[in-house]
Parts: sequence; C-alpha cells; structure tokens
Amino acid sequence: MKSWLYSAINYQINPRSIATREPRNPLEAAGEVKDSASILHYLTTHLDVLQDLGVTVLHLMPPFPLGKEGRKGIGSPYAARDYFDVDPEWGTLDEMRAWVRRAHALGFKVIIGMVPNHSSRDHVWIQEHPDYYVRTENGDAAYDLDWSDTAKLDYTNPGLREAMIDVYDFWLSLLGTNEQGQPGGVDGFRLDMAHFINDRSFWDEALPALKKRHAGRELLFLAECYGMENNKDLFRRGMTAAYDDDFYKLQLYFYGLDEHGHSIILPDHESAANNHDFAAKYEAFQQGGLAAAAARCILDYENDSDEMPQGPFLARYTDNHDEGRGVYRFGEGAVRAIMQLAFLSPRAIPFLLSGQEFGAENRPPIHERIQPCDKGRRMLINGHVTQKEGVEFEGNLFARGYEKRKAWYAFYQQLIALRKAHPALTQGSFTLLDTNEDADTKDRTVIAFERSHNEEKLVCLINLGPEPRRIGRSSLLKGAAVYGTVEHDVIAAFSAAVFRLD
Repeated sequence: MKSWLYSAINYQINPRSIATREPRNPLEAAGEVKDSASILHYLTTHLDVLQDLGVTVLHLMPPFPLGKEGRKGIGSPYAARDYFDVDPEWGTLDEMRAWVRRAHALGFKVIIGMVPNHSSRDHVWIQEHPDYYVRTENGDAAYDLDWSDTAKLDYTNPGLREAMIDVYDFWLSLLGTNEQGQPGGVDGFRLDMAHFINDRSFWDEALPALKKRHAGRELLFLAECYGMENNKDLFRRGMTAAYDDDFYKLQLYFYGLDEHGHSIILPDHESAANNHDFAAKYEAFQQGGLAAAAARCILDYENDSDEMPQGPFLARYTDNHDEGRGVYRFGEGAVRAIMQLAFLSPRAIPFLLSGQEFGAENRPPIHERIQPCDKGRRMLINGHVTQKEGVEFEGNLFARGYEKRKAWYAFYQQLIALRKAHPALTQGSFTLLDTNEDADTKDRTVIAFERSHNEEKLVCLINLGPEPRRIGRSSLLKGAAVYGTVEHDVIAAFSAAVFRLD
C-alpha cells in the first residue's frame, strides 16, 4: 500500500476565519445577514475550492464544545468541554460526519485537532472523574503556564489513559463500519502540546493500540512539539509526524522588515543565542549564513533518521494558528523563500493555514474577535529595530487587490503541483550540494541539494536572501528546468529553481 503521508500537504482550518457571516461594509450592515448555514455545512459545500488548490489533508482545529468556566473572550477551541461532541458554533455531529464523508469522496484525508494535555475547567470529567486531573496543593485542578481556562489531565491515572484512547477511537470510527466491517472516520490528529503531558509513556500505549484497532489504515499522528530532542523522543514512541519548530525559527530569528515592509535579513541574536535547542542552527548561521542554518535544520533529522523508526515527517510552515501570519511578520519575500524550501525539502509535510494562499495578514481568532497579539513584527526603521504587535481578528485581511490574491494562489498551486509531480521530492534521498555562491561564507543565502528517487534526480536551489546571488558551480544548472529560472548563473532574491538531471 502506497503511503499517503509522503505526499501529504496539510491545510489547517480555523473555523472562525471561514465562517464570518458579519457585514463586510456599512451598507451591508443595514440589512440582515441571510446566510445562516453552519460552518461545517459551508465547508462541505465548498470543498471543490480546496480541491482546485491541490492540498491533500484537511486539518480542522478542535471541533469540540468550548469551555465556559474561566473562558477567555469568545472561548478557545483548546479548552474543550466534551471530547465526544461538536460546538454549536461550528455545527452538529451529523454535519461533521457529512463533511468528512464529502472530503473523503473528493480524495482528501481529514485530521482534527486533539487536546491531550488539558480540557476546559468545566469538562464533563471534572465532576464525573475528578481523579483524571492533576491537582494543586489545595485540591483545585492545576493548569500549565497562563492557561487559566484549562485543567491539566493526569496520565499517571490508568482510567484517564483508557478514556483518552476511547476518545481517539471514537473519532477514528466516526463514520461507522464499511461493508468489510472496518471502522472509518477521521484519518488522524494534530496533537496539541503532545510533549507536555505529565507521562509520555501514554503514547507508548495509545499509539500502538489505535494502530492495531485500525489495522489496514494509515493514520497521521502529528505532534505539536517544541525542541528537536522532544520531537525525536515522540518519534521513538510511535508518533508519525511533528512540528519542525527549528524550521520556523529560521524566520523568527533571522528575518525582519524594512520601513517599506520588505523582507530583510535582520538577525535577533539575543533570542537565537538564548534558545538552547536552536544552538546548532545559530552557530551554523554565524559561520555560513542562512544557507548553512537551513541545511542544519534538515540534516539534524536526516543524520539521525535510523533512530526514529516511526518517522520523521516534519510539518514545515510559515503560518499556523498560534504564530500568526508570515507575510505580516516576515514579509512576502521571506514567506516565498521558506515555503519553497518546505516544499522541496525531505520528510516534509508542507503546512498551510487557511487564507495563506491569498496572502492573509491577520491571525484568525483564538480568544478574542479582535485584539493586539504578541505575534508581531520586527522592523528596521532609521537604523533602529522596532517591535510592532500583531493583530488577532475574526475576519480576513487578504492581499489587497484581485491580481495580487491570484498571484499568491498561483504560487502555492504551482508548488503543490510540483511536489505531486515528482516522486523525488516526496520520497527521494537528500544530498547537500555546494553552490560556490559568490558571497562571503558567513553571508551565504543559497542552499542547494539533490533529491533522488529511482531514475529521477532533481537539483534544487533556493535563495533565502534579499539579494540576487551568482552560482559559481554552474554545473548544477545544466539540467532541464522544471520550476523557476536562473539567468546567467544568477538566482533572484527569495526565489527557487529545480532542474531535472538526465
């Protein structure tokens, strides 16, 4: 059976960014909004749009009823009150089933956000099974960090472990059984803060049990996880994929914006140096520029892949619901460069956040309809670095103008088609190449590598920087171009090129 994970392209859906039914301007506000369809029904009837884009995995943020006790603002999907139901804001359980069936009929896989570390403070288990929760010294349900709308689950309790396995099984069996008696439902989960649970041995028990119950199906267990060693630990326990947080930090620590909003290299040396997990990448950056830092991100998994029998697949992204929008934070050039690297890199599950394909700039809401958020931007203005807040907004601020939105859409559509068309990009080996780039070693921005599978060999080049760069090793450019261009041995800023070798 051919694995669908190799060619997976994840499209994360924040329902609140899909479902806006508010007037778009003061003239519309004078009348009643007519469309009363639920979010899930609306998604079901418009899946052809996502089919045209080419994404393969629809990833719905947690659909569960939102907690009310201690609620922050409009309520967080990551504070769930009942793991066996759907919040009325999104629709009904039957509408959820209809959406999954329709998605499967169109060839999509479907995963949902699951929240293993904590529930809401008024979850049904709080009263029925108070022993399922970690407690403070005074007996109150504990919570992590500043997540005061949540209650931390206790995985040292065998009862909780069994109950949570049943939760996963419920969603994997959501559609009932087929003619062969095999259960069907969602195809996996994005596991919120999977490394944060208080007894990770739960994964050693749960993942094999679920795979056994659903033998014959390939499932995606995508861990939201931070730190490469945490990722590797979860891979050894059976997780199939994890966030590549270091890959994201290539943007966070090394890009910023000039006063015109254009992407520039603007290292945040203090943050990078103080992040122990990122030390190897930061050292590589200091010695070999962005090209070396990007290579280190990839090689850290390539070199140790034999230790991780269940992986790794790495979710690589510029946008997700927590981090906000890459275009706002790092600029268009940086997003284009990093997304091209994500689509061309090995073991990747390219990860898009709904609206990204149209250049969206605002973070869809988690807690409030509109508020400033800490996922802002660093700008170099008159020689000084200025921090500006981000915006969390229940709506969509897309790229301005239809032509610009079309250009963003075409950019992602072409990358998706490229990855699907070439097995070397989804299953191929990875060999780092020296470009002999015409720049000081510490300032290099062009990463090059070969991807090879069976008879297909591709040479990939990505310029991660804001300046055109000459490639000294012109032999890399001799194949037939299948993506992008290199003119007179010069690769343009923030661009990529792929050549097929005969």
